[in-house]
Amino acid sequence: MDARKVLIFDTTLRDGEKVPGLVLSLNEKVRIAKQIVKLGVDVLEVGFPGASEGEFEAAKEIVATVSGPKLVCLARPTSKKDFEAAWKVLEKADNKGLHTFVPASDAYREHFLKKNREEVLKIGEEAIGYAKKYTDDVEFSLVDTWRADPAYVVNLGQMAVDSGATSINFADTVGYATPREVADLVDRINAEVKGLDNITLSIHCHNDLGLAVANSLAAIEKGVNQVHCTVNGIGERAGNTALEEIVMILETRKDLYGCETSVDLGEIYPTCRMISQITGVLIPPGKPIVGANAFIYETVVPQVADVKEKPPYEVIDPDELGIKKEPELLKKDATKEELGEKLAELGLSLNPEELDRAYEAFKELAERKETVFDEDIESLVVEEVLKVPARYKLLYLSVSAGSISVPNATVQMEVDGQIIQDAAFGRGPVDATFKTIQKIVKRKPKLTRYLVNAITAGTDALGEVVVGLQEDDLIVMGRGIDSDVVMASAKAFVNGLNKMELYRKAPPVSEFTEEEVFAPIL
Repeated sequence: MDARKVLIFDTTLRDGEKVPGLVLSLNEKVRIAKQIVKLGVDVLEVGFPGASEGEFEAAKEIVATVSGPKLVCLARPTSKKDFEAAWKVLEKADNKGLHTFVPASDAYREHFLKKNREEVLKIGEEAIGYAKKYTDDVEFSLVDTWRADPAYVVNLGQMAVDSGATSINFADTVGYATPREVADLVDRINAEVKGLDNITLSIHCHNDLGLAVANSLAAIEKGVNQVHCTVNGIGERAGNTALEEIVMILETRKDLYGCETSVDLGEIYPTCRMISQITGVLIPPGKPIVGANAFIYETVVPQVADVKEKPPYEVIDPDELGIKKEPELLKKDATKEELGEKLAELGLSLNPEELDRAYEAFKELAERKETVFDEDIESLVVEEVLKVPARYKLLYLSVSAGSISVPNATVQMEVDGQIIQDAAFGRGPVDATFKTIQKIVKRKPKLTRYLVNAITAGTDALGEVVVGLQEDDLIVMGRGIDSDVVMASAKAFVNGLNKMELYRKAPPVSEFTEEEVFAPIL
């Protein structure tokens, strides 16, 4: 019996980008999109073009750059401008669709729309109708499905079928459901909604209770054949369904689920690593499938100490995921061509100018490090090639600290083309560095997060620092790498400041008030 196909709908660039403090440049978004396409997903949600000029331009560039999967944009159900912006982005794509939604639960409906159930049904019907003026391929989502009245969910589903939606997506928006509740509701939908034969049923789960993957699997068991997910499960709050986990569960347990996906397993690890590098959202060591400890275990079991063979612990072959336990490392005298081949192996394709910059950075690192690992090379590319536009540039850092001296830092920066140098004391070298940078830029964002991670093993390992910075209601994450952790901290702080500039320069595409956003389409 042939395996049933489960479609992978990737929303890393839309719902995944809601990680607090995550701001991606156009260049970063395009590179992420290219790698996710290489991964082999069926649907790629390229963004929400109506949200801002930056979102519009990024989505447009992605559509112009990639092909293969169906490309989808989100549009709010009550804004014609959203649909117009989405279609301007998608118009020239070969395979495309529109995605819209309405709130299903009373809590969401009353908070966001202040409409009754019948009015929301009408809004959904009009939104689908408006989307179909552009395309026959329309996905319709029910927001907060599992806190809604099940009978009303059935009504919304029937309305979506009758209105011409080709895909109906049931969203556990706040991660409230349990697998049993998901299974029961999907059973009811299959039994009571008429005309589902040619409709794609979809599931979109959040991970607030740690059940996003389990709930998605419960839906698949009941016949749902599309899963919304993000790489590494990134997203707001506790995140979304992790793409790599769903794919590998279906692959490993074909005996149980009888399902398959189109994802290239060998691209899973490179993709997860790349997303982590670009977003600065670190992969926990114990994370299933791609965590650093996922395939590390004791080779000798104390109770059976005389057994010499490798224990049968691996239910997944790490080689299938693109994980090489002993990768071939670049030598210090590697040529630019060899670096290019290594980057391609890691899923990083650079143009000639970018490769030149990466090669210069590689040669500089090779002089300072005994062994250059693949992770070092990935980090170099993110640090040197995928930089956000820089209003602030770090030129020089000198720190003095010790058990009896007062920590102080001297920093030289370029700000708007002007070179400025200053110094300050602090409670430690990092604190002194941050205070000096704040003096120079005349800004004092609140430090909400400070994480340090060694990219590889060894005393000469590159240090990776991620900082969270907040000004008013704007939160960004900055990232920096260097063999000196204080320098990496300074780079991360400056990177965060530049991301704040990038975010603030993105005016909205659609100029409307909150009330106008939720006015019904006429």
